[in-house]
Amino acid sequence: MIDKRDYILSKFPEATPNSSNKIHTHCPFHDDSRPSFSVDLDEGFFICGSQSCSVRGTFPLLYKLLENIDSWREVWEDLKSTSTDFNINDLFDKKGNVVKGLQINDFPGGENLDPIGNVQYLVDRGINQNTIDTYGLKYVKSGYLGKLQMAGSIICPVWDTDGSYKTFQLRFLAPDTFKRWCNPAGSPIQHLLYGGHAVTSVSSCLWIVEGASDVWKLHTYGLQAVGLNTKEASPSQMNKIIKLCKYIGLRPVVCLDADAQIAARKLHDELFACGLDPLYVELFGKEDPGSLTLERLHEVWRKSLE
Repeated sequence: MIDKRDYILSKFPEATPNSSNKIHTHCPFHDDSRPSFSVDLDEGFFICGSQSCSVRGTFPLLYKLLENIDSWREVWEDLKSTSTDFNINDLFDKKGNVVKGLQINDFPGGENLDPIGNVQYLVDRGINQNTIDTYGLKYVKSGYLGKLQMAGSIICPVWDTDGSYKTFQLRFLAPDTFKRWCNPAGSPIQHLLYGGHAVTSVSSCLWIVEGASDVWKLHTYGLQAVGLNTKEASPSQMNKIIKLCKYIGLRPVVCLDADAQIAARKLHDELFACGLDPLYVELFGKEDPGSLTLERLHEVWRKSLE
């Protein structure tokens, strides 16, 4: 397990954290005669204030750059917690009830999981292999979540914005399953931004959507997105959105499902009040970001700029 604070301080031993738990030092990515590089030790966000460099991003990108790693998959494997090793069935008792008080620190492994393969749900939505790798999706062959049979579902790890693994989600595929999405008991999902770990400075915008599948779809279109897992942003999620946008220099784009436009307007206004310049994308009928064609996405994007 890589502790981001210890890692950052080991890479910059001459730097001393200030009262805001940030360090200010020479940038490792250009010839920096005057210290222009800042790192937030709490979140791992970093930025170079030099106009000749201006590199910025989240801790996973910092780790990737400092270690000269080419593959994002290798980054996620390195940062994923390995403090606990268990089979997914160990989370539940023999009756299928969730074990009380168990701290979930690791992504379940073992013989219950397979590579995702050609799952029709993903094929129908055009989700490509790059997206599957970026978000670490796996296929569940067997096991239970509480009393729910998990066989034939998609399991996706959830990292925090600093690249640390926190929990997982399930997307049920069986048509007779009454629940589409499910989280482990006590999941911290509402305090996290789904997909926040993969945000970089490659584009100028950050789309804010409701769920993981929306994030996957926009990623296949080359757009960066984070999911709230609900219709409203929690205080923790708002803080992460604001930090991501301000540190990396991103413009938030609020694009919630068509039935959540009141919440979308509220989120837009809250982000504006926090000093950002958000855009608002209005959807209609039964539309959601994950159902939009590329042509329709371009259309709603143009309207948001008017």
